[in-house]
Amino acid sequence: MSEQDWLEAELRAEKANELLEAHKWEEALHELQLAVEIYPENPNWQSTLAKLLDEMEQYEQAIQAYEKAVEQEPHNTELLTNLAIDYTRIGEYHKAIDIFEQLEQTDPTYEPAYCHRIYIYSAMGQHEKAEEIFYLARQISEHCPICYHHLGISLFARKLYEKALYCFELAKKLRPDYPQINQRIAQCHVRLRNIDKAIQSYLEELKCDPKNTDAMLQLGLVMLDTKQIDSAREKFHRILEYDPDNITAKIYLANLAMADEKFEQAIEHYHSIIEHQPENIEIRKQLAQAYYCTEQWHLAREQLEAILAYDDEQPEIIMQLAQIYIDEGNIDSAQYHLQELEKMLPYQPEILHNLALCHMMKKQWQQAEEYCHQALEIKNDYLPAIKRLIEIYIETENTDKAKSLINQAIADFPENQDLITLAQHLNDDHTIPATKNLFVPIKQIGRKIGKWIESVATVLSLW
Repeated sequence: MSEQDWLEAELRAEKANELLEAHKWEEALHELQLAVEIYPENPNWQSTLAKLLDEMEQYEQAIQAYEKAVEQEPHNTELLTNLAIDYTRIGEYHKAIDIFEQLEQTDPTYEPAYCHRIYIYSAMGQHEKAEEIFYLARQISEHCPICYHHLGISLFARKLYEKALYCFELAKKLRPDYPQINQRIAQCHVRLRNIDKAIQSYLEELKCDPKNTDAMLQLGLVMLDTKQIDSAREKFHRILEYDPDNITAKIYLANLAMADEKFEQAIEHYHSIIEHQPENIEIRKQLAQAYYCTEQWHLAREQLEAILAYDDEQPEIIMQLAQIYIDEGNIDSAQYHLQELEKMLPYQPEILHNLALCHMMKKQWQQAEEYCHQALEIKNDYLPAIKRLIEIYIETENTDKAKSLINQAIADFPENQDLITLAQHLNDDHTIPATKNLFVPIKQIGRKIGKWIESVATVLSLW
């Protein structure tokens, strides 16, 4: 390397240090990268670069810098420790363990070689090993907050919440500013249903770190669970102030808007999510629901058709499309989708009933009657088909058949108000109310599908 190159690298490293002091991370990163590109053998520059990348949470790049620094200083304990911690962060647990074991062999009293392995073994599900390392660490340092914190994580994972709470509270006592310790304590209180204490701990966490969106989200969920809807909504909105692209917060805000029948707000949130996750089928279902509730049929159809473009074998979506076509008055299109659905799911009385309904709306009584009979052949007590068949008999003035079927149906379903109403209309003037454009949802494999999603909150594994 020429003297001029060395001088340029030195100047860039010095400039990077000035930028770091001014907290201009991106500019400092650029200068450091240029410096180590010119002279990669400088362990101090590589170490500084790695620490900056750690600060920016770019752990894989930080590992590359640490590895180059370790090549120059293979016995540097700090570099090895930081490298192992970053291996842990990206899930390379065995590499991290190898380094910590190497550090233990070099210096059996080096406590960080033990305390970080507690977390690693816990993350690997080897909780007995985690406890073994914890007790080894206590022989070196009896009051290590990191050890108690990491053991608390292991205990929490095993649902030993009282013991985990004890460890987290002890870690906080030993180090009051331990990162996210109040959040850990709050999570234990949530599991133990100490809701007031959980909320208080979350608020303490946010007082220490107002931008902790994870804690904010968890607090919002606790408030939802305890019916503090307005407070929960405020937390989700605040998350978006710090993290405008936070999908989870948008989902909850959208679902809350749906529950309040503020459909335009829900549409706005769902659309924002779709921009980032176009293949999110569940969100498209929700968006379709919001459009449906505002009678924007064509926009609801667009979302359902987009879902089918990703997966064309979704019976509930095809049924919803058919329902929309009915609402739009496009009976032929509804009938086409139902016929396609029947090919996909034969011998379903619900589909046959809905086909009968389409023919009834077109006053094709014979075809409608045939579909009702087919449904009843599959399930002889299928009440929706019985009701439609009675309506058909009334409309076609087959009074005797209508009366006979009503009497039999009322005997089987004595408390059914629809049947009683039909009987009254038959006795009064042989007319019936206008046919309802309501399809029966499909039952498939023991569960109902074809319903719009109505949940207020999406179940998420947050902890």
